[in-house]
Amino acid sequence: MPPQRIWPRLGAVLLACLLAFLPASAVSTASAAEPQGGKLAALRSGQTALRVGTDATFPPFEFTDAKGGQLGFDVDLVRALAQRAGIKKVDFVQMPFGNIVPALQANQIDVGASAIYISPARQKAVDFSDIYYPGGLAVFVSDKDNSVTSLKDLAGKRVAVQVGTKSVDWLTQHQPAAQLITAQTNEQMFSSVKLGQADAVVTGAPAGKYFIAQQGGLKQVGDRLTEENYGYAFQKADTELRTAFNTALKQMRDDGSYKQATEKWFGAESTAAKPGGHSLFNFATIVDSSGQLWQGLLVSLQVILLALALSLLLGTLGGFAKLSKIAPVRWIGNVYVSVIRGTPFVVQLFFIYFGLPQLGLQLPPMTAGIISLGLYSGSYVTEIFRGAVQSIDRGQLEAARSCGMSQVSAMRHVIIPQAFLRMLPPLGNEFVSLTKNSALVSFVTIHELFLVGQTIISRTFDALTVYLFIGLLYYLLTNLISVTTRTLEKKMAVYI
Repeated sequence: MPPQRIWPRLGAVLLACLLAFLPASAVSTASAAEPQGGKLAALRSGQTALRVGTDATFPPFEFTDAKGGQLGFDVDLVRALAQRAGIKKVDFVQMPFGNIVPALQANQIDVGASAIYISPARQKAVDFSDIYYPGGLAVFVSDKDNSVTSLKDLAGKRVAVQVGTKSVDWLTQHQPAAQLITAQTNEQMFSSVKLGQADAVVTGAPAGKYFIAQQGGLKQVGDRLTEENYGYAFQKADTELRTAFNTALKQMRDDGSYKQATEKWFGAESTAAKPGGHSLFNFATIVDSSGQLWQGLLVSLQVILLALALSLLLGTLGGFAKLSKIAPVRWIGNVYVSVIRGTPFVVQLFFIYFGLPQLGLQLPPMTAGIISLGLYSGSYVTEIFRGAVQSIDRGQLEAARSCGMSQVSAMRHVIIPQAFLRMLPPLGNEFVSLTKNSALVSFVTIHELFLVGQTIISRTFDALTVYLFIGLLYYLLTNLISVTTRTLEKKMAVYI
């Protein structure tokens, strides 16, 4: 196909992709608004589902099975409480632990249920239910380590803690000499000790004891360090929903069903040590979780393709803006590139997902992730487009104009087709970067490949196998992009 015909077809494809994407975004955004009649009334009527934010990487409170279904003490208890409160539908939203409170503030979720300690600092941002389980921090070390016997022995030691948890603030205040090693998930925190990356773990006593029972290799040092307790988090002033949960919790305590739930997950039968381990590379982990991984891959592909289309559209518009002879338009193009390229992608992602709701604009996770990724990649495509156009000898534009062609016609039929061929190699590199950056959208609860992998690891503790497999999938995706762009370059070379 001649280059002159590629650009209009490419524009049509981009427009079709974005038009297909926008209605879904609008529906998702509309569903986030609170229906008339009050939130609890809407939940009881089944008009909306209760959105429960949880980090399903923290057994026995919350984790996933091989099919991706959520299970654990928090999951069972929240479902039971919701049922008693008359709530028809409950949706659990997977997200990093540190994002739960911001998500409540941004009205992205209705309840935070992820073994959250009730603390004065958190109570300034959210409201809590009554205590539903006793917690408290404890120190865990390798079962072969006898050098740590108390809190004072952690001075100078590498102590693993989970981001956003009480452990971080508590250790900073009570043992500032400890070297904190932060981890995103429960599994990473415990594994850091078993792998020698940390000397100790400070985390909730129940979760630590459960890990020891399931995996072994660690031991608890002394008694609990603190006496904090777990509560479910609610949006400030959402008293109706919180009261309904508290009432249901009291009913469960009175009729004995609460005791049954706790014995299921914290009784002697649930903490019996599992014999043996698994081999270094456990292919059965991938086979058992193939359904989860396939769904995660499909979501990743959706994010990548839509973000790629958006980045090409924004890059084209940005490139024309930077080449414009109209000063305000050129200034807009320069500001776009300067701001987006000058700030980290994760900061932009969090601003769009958590920051914009405070300004009155709430976006669903998928929309926020795709827009963030498209904006970020589009700034680089803008510079690729501008550089490619400016690399075409200006004499060709003047020759086209002398033949009677308008400025727009000359750009479309003479300059842009040649620039497109020169754009292909750097565009291929940018699309590879976009594919790899797509893993970061997991931070805003998008169940793409990387987030699915983390939930699998939290259940199997088989990080090596899962991360190697996910890395292989990304390697195949990026190489597919590279092969495609090289093939296109060769086919288009005849037109140079």
